[in-house]
Amino acid sequence: MRVAILESIVMPAGHEVEFDRILVDELRNQGYEPVLFTPEKFPFKIKYNAEVDYLEGGEVVTYAGASRIQKLFLSLKREYRRRKWFSSAYAKIKAGQCDALIIPTATYRYVKAILGSELKNSPVPIYMIFHGINPHEKARFVEQAKRCEQYKNIHLKVITLRNDFANDGLKNVDLIPPPVFKPMDLSVDKELTCHKPLLLGFFGQYRREKNVRFFLDAFKEANFTTPVKLIMQGATAMQEDSDEFEKIISEYNDIPNIEFWHKNLINEEWQKALLGVDVIIAPYAAERYRYHWSAMLYTAIGFYKPILQSPEMNPEVLEKYKVGEAVAMESVAAFREQLELFVNNYKANLPVYREALAKANVEYGHESLIKNILR
Repeated sequence: MRVAILESIVMPAGHEVEFDRILVDELRNQGYEPVLFTPEKFPFKIKYNAEVDYLEGGEVVTYAGASRIQKLFLSLKREYRRRKWFSSAYAKIKAGQCDALIIPTATYRYVKAILGSELKNSPVPIYMIFHGINPHEKARFVEQAKRCEQYKNIHLKVITLRNDFANDGLKNVDLIPPPVFKPMDLSVDKELTCHKPLLLGFFGQYRREKNVRFFLDAFKEANFTTPVKLIMQGATAMQEDSDEFEKIISEYNDIPNIEFWHKNLINEEWQKALLGVDVIIAPYAAERYRYHWSAMLYTAIGFYKPILQSPEMNPEVLEKYKVGEAVAMESVAAFREQLELFVNNYKANLPVYREALAKANVEYGHESLIKNILR
């Protein structure tokens, strides 16, 4: 069975890139033949183990470096091209080039685009993956989901740990659990690591909601009973984010046990960086993390790294598996106390974290993801 993955989102780094690789590799592991459908001249960040088939309709549209006014124009251009890409995918399907199609990162706008293209009439299943639905966008999602109910080959897959659609009567929406992100090229230490000094890692795209200064202030004031070092990486796509992260580096650069990395980490370099620390730090205090699964949390699980996280971040995971700790975010002083407690008791708690991480890796494995998408 030949399964196409239609990718039209360009990211400088991050979990979208790795999510596509999970799909490609696990499809192949389960005996499927994956193929990538992408706009022409698509700038791949890594090499996937799949054939690439280009779509007609123009190149991918990005907002990088665009002003507010330019973004309005570009959004219209992107919507127009998306319909063209979908119609091109339909032509490939009609020509027998795949037996199913996965759209790996969708929004309600993608449903509108499918309904405005020939792809709605696909003779093969279309699986659209949504990485969570926020309350403010739920009504629009439900509206579009109901519009496409008549097209029996369109299946909407929402990755979530919640059920926010119990009363909406949607027959074409399937709720599926998230997958772990695990190293594809390097091996993990399932016994867990404990370096001296203990290495804490803060990784990923820099965003203001990640409370970088809040965490740095708590770390700076903490009294640890064991040597500790923090590695803080920030990948930035927009100039204003880059400028802000550089400002943070200048403000905290005099703290001896903090090392800043202002760069993208791709592929094996990303895996090596994560495997090189003992603990993942993710104090992302944003309400949307209750509804959108946290890629950083599932990276920590897949890499067998205990996590120190905000309580908003998929609380269902810590309720079931003690893979780390949720920390108080109401004040720097409260956060500092919990940071001290976590670090100072890390070695004693390793057996608890080890058992929980092993169980979580089973429940959120890649094999289950593919089966849940294609069922």
